[in-house]
Amino acid sequence: MGPRWSEDELVIGEYNDAIHAEVLDDLQVGEHGYKYRILDGLVVPPYVTPSRYRLSRSIETRPGDLCYVSYPKSGSTWLSYVVVLMVHGGEQPEARTLRSCLHWVESSWTYPRSKSDLDALPSPRIFKSHMPYRMALGGDPAKTPCRYIYIARNPKDVAVSYYFFERDKSWSGHYSGSWEHWLQIFLDGKVQRGDWFEHVLSWWRNSSAKNILFLKYEDLVRDSSTSVLARIAKHLGFDLSEAVLESIKQKVAFDEMRQNEFSNMHEIVEFDGFFRKGKIGSWKDQFTPAQSDMFDRVYAERMKGSGLEFDFE
Repeated sequence: MGPRWSEDELVIGEYNDAIHAEVLDDLQVGEHGYKYRILDGLVVPPYVTPSRYRLSRSIETRPGDLCYVSYPKSGSTWLSYVVVLMVHGGEQPEARTLRSCLHWVESSWTYPRSKSDLDALPSPRIFKSHMPYRMALGGDPAKTPCRYIYIARNPKDVAVSYYFFERDKSWSGHYSGSWEHWLQIFLDGKVQRGDWFEHVLSWWRNSSAKNILFLKYEDLVRDSSTSVLARIAKHLGFDLSEAVLESIKQKVAFDEMRQNEFSNMHEIVEFDGFFRKGKIGSWKDQFTPAQSDMFDRVYAERMKGSGLEFDFE
């Protein structure tokens, strides 16, 4: 289901300002070369351009449309494969790559779909986004016919995974900062996609809407049965048997996805090592005890009264 894109989309080269930034005057470069722009008050990558953002906000979603959302490095690619498999009854589609089944409207780089492309797509369309609730695809999510899934991950593991993902990459200005520097700007909300706490809590506070499902990465990892997958299927309106859910669970296992050329993002040049560890608690290999204590104090203050809790190990 969904279109097959042309052969020239099979390899995605490095991000390039001249090709992908659209507007150069508003690009900013911070310490250690960290590149970004600010849209509607949010720090975003340079390939999230003003026109792409406007398109993502104004697109008219349809009944049957699906949109998965996250802060970066929180399991969204994993979730996207789950969703694609469910749309196809548990089978891997004939499309060449997972990316060709998805539509990341706010990006001018890895998912260059035009408005006419998007309008011509058959239902269900599967959208990707890394925006907070106030900047979501399609306007106010609770007022659209689209079904949204937000996946969140404990912020210590996010911070570490995001550091290795952003370091020395074309879209980050070949950021060369140390882990200590990254941890500070992460807590200050000065990394691409801004403040983790504001991002996650914006969706959490709106998750009572019938068309929004809020998931935690750790629950997916620890699901020894298929109960979380069943929740996802029910939310998306799919009646899938236990056998199909079990088949999906096997297909989306971390090592399976990493080795599968359909799902491992091999076609994007700078995504070597896109799947790092995928474990809960790998932050322990990076944080010092002092950094962990400091982070815990910030976390306790920022999450106080939210009712949202995460497993860190």
